[in-house]
Amino acid sequence: MKEHLSCSHKNVAPCAKVPDNVKEEISAYMKKTTTVKHLQQQQFDERVDQGAYFGSESGKGSSSTIHNRGARGPMDQYMTTEGADRGEADIIPAGGTREGRRQVCMDIGRFFFENAIPFNVATSPAYFSMMRSVGLYGRGLKAPSMYELRTWILKEELQNTERTIGEIKRTWIETGVTIMSDGWSDMKSRSLINILVNNPYGTVFLRSVEASDEVKNATFIFNLLDGVIEEIGEQLVVQVVTDNASAYKAAGLMLMEKRTHLYWTPCAAHCIDLILEDLGDLPQHKSALVRAKKITKFIYNHSWVLSLMRKFSKKEIIRPATTRYVHIFYIVNHSNCMFIVLTFGHCRFATSYLTLQSLMEVRQPLEAMFTSTEWLNSAWGKKSEGKEIRKIILNDKFWATVTYAILSTRPLVQVLRLVDAEKKPAMGFIYNSMDEAKELIAHNLGGEEASYREIWDIIDARWEVQLHRHLHAAAYYLNPQFQYSEKKSSNPEVKLGLYHCMERLIPEQADRELADLQLVLFRNKEGFFGLNAAKTTISKRSPGIINLVNAIHFIQYSEF
Repeated sequence: MKEHLSCSHKNVAPCAKVPDNVKEEISAYMKKTTTVKHLQQQQFDERVDQGAYFGSESGKGSSSTIHNRGARGPMDQYMTTEGADRGEADIIPAGGTREGRRQVCMDIGRFFFENAIPFNVATSPAYFSMMRSVGLYGRGLKAPSMYELRTWILKEELQNTERTIGEIKRTWIETGVTIMSDGWSDMKSRSLINILVNNPYGTVFLRSVEASDEVKNATFIFNLLDGVIEEIGEQLVVQVVTDNASAYKAAGLMLMEKRTHLYWTPCAAHCIDLILEDLGDLPQHKSALVRAKKITKFIYNHSWVLSLMRKFSKKEIIRPATTRYVHIFYIVNHSNCMFIVLTFGHCRFATSYLTLQSLMEVRQPLEAMFTSTEWLNSAWGKKSEGKEIRKIILNDKFWATVTYAILSTRPLVQVLRLVDAEKKPAMGFIYNSMDEAKELIAHNLGGEEASYREIWDIIDARWEVQLHRHLHAAAYYLNPQFQYSEKKSSNPEVKLGLYHCMERLIPEQADRELADLQLVLFRNKEGFFGLNAAKTTISKRSPGIINLVNAIHFIQYSEF
C-alpha cells in the first residue's frame, strides 16, 4: 500500500488518484524509515566489529590469509581440507551453498536446543562476532575445549577487560565521574551494596560490599561512600547517586557538607516510581489498579480461562510485578569471571500502570470472551468468582477509571523510560521532560486546573523536594537542543542552577570567570558554536559526548 501511494513503481502499480501532498508525505516517511533501519544496522555492525578479536583491524595476524585458507571453489565440494586429520575432513555438501548453509544452521540450532540456550542469545553482537570469526578461519578449526575456555581463554579475556577498564579510568580526569550506589539482596538473602563509577566512556564496577551485619543508617552509608570518594580522588567526583531512602538522603547531605565540590543526587527512576506509588493511592487510580490486578490474577491462575483468552486475543496482559532495571557493567574479578549482571533501580509501581495500558488494548477481546457462549456455558461462567470478573469487564465505569489512570500517568512512564534508557544520557533532558509530562497530563485531563491540580501537587511533592536539583537545571541550560530552542524556558531557576553548579564545581575564581565568558559564546552561537557543523547537528548530537552531568567540570580542562 505504501509503495502504491508513493508511486515508487516497486512491486505494485502507482496510484493514479493519490494527491501530491500525500505522495510526498508517504515518500518522506518511507525514506526516513529506511534511513533509520540502515543506521541501526550500521550501529549493530560496529558493535560486532568492536567486540571481535579475530579478523578485526586490531586483531593479531592477517585475516585475509586465514580467510583464503577456507575459500571455496568449484572443486571444494569434492575435496577435503588440506592437512586435516583423517576422519575429521570437512566436505561441503554437493547441494551447493544453500544446502550447506541449511545443514550448518541445523547444527547451530541443535546446539541451542540441546543446551537450552535462550533464542535471544542469537541477537547478541558477540554471537555474530563468534560466527564471523569461525567463517574467517575457514575449514579445519579445532573448537576450544572446556579446559581451554576455563584457562587461557578466560585469562586473556580478563586481561582484555582490564585494559578496557584502564582506558576508561584514564578518561576520568578529563570528564570527572559519577559514583553510583545500589543496595540489593541476593538469593541467599545477603544484603549487598554495589559501588559503580560512571563517566561518558563507560560504567565500571568497583566493588560489592556485604552489609548483612551492618545497620544501614546514615553514618554507615556516609563512611562507605566517603571512603570510595577518597579512593578515587575528590577532585574527580562530580556527583554521587543513590536511591531516595531517608538514610541515603541523610548520608548524601553529609557528603555535600564535607566534600564541598560534589553533589548528591537521588535516583531519578526511583523518584518517578515513588510518584507513581503516590498516585496509586488516589481513589480512581486505586480502584482501577485493584480490579485490574484481580482480573489478571484470575485469568493467569486458571489455565482454561487463559487458554480461552488467547483464543480471543493475540496480545498478553502485562501482570503487576516488581521489576528491576538490569545492566551489564565491566568487572574485574580474579577468582570468577570478568562480567557480572548488576541491577540498578526499582520499578515496582510502573508495571501496575503498564498493566492498565495492556488491559485497555485487549478490552474488546475480553468483552467478547466474557459474553461468548463458550464462557457462559463453562463451569467458570457459573462460579461466583467468574461472575465477579465478568461484571468488572462489562462495567463501563471500570474502563473509565482505567482511562483516567492511563491519561494521568502515561507521560510519567515515558519519562521513566527516558531515564532508564541507555540511548542518551538523561541528565540534560529530565528538567524539560518533567515539565512536558506535567503539561501533557493537564492536556489529557481537559486543561481545567481543577481536573489536574491534585495530580500536579503529588508530582511536585516528590519532584520539587527530591529530584528538582541545580544539576538538572544546569544540564538543561547546557543542552544545545533546549538552549537554541524557541520554547526555551525563561525561568530564573535555570540560570540560578547553572551558576550554583559553577560555584560549587569550579573552586577557583579565575576559572569561574573564564567559564562565564565562554558561556556567552555558547549562548550567542559564537566561536566554535557558530560554525555550520555545530549548528546543523544541534538536534542530532546527544550532549552525552561530554556528559552534561560533568559539563561544568569539563570547563576547567577545555578552552572550547
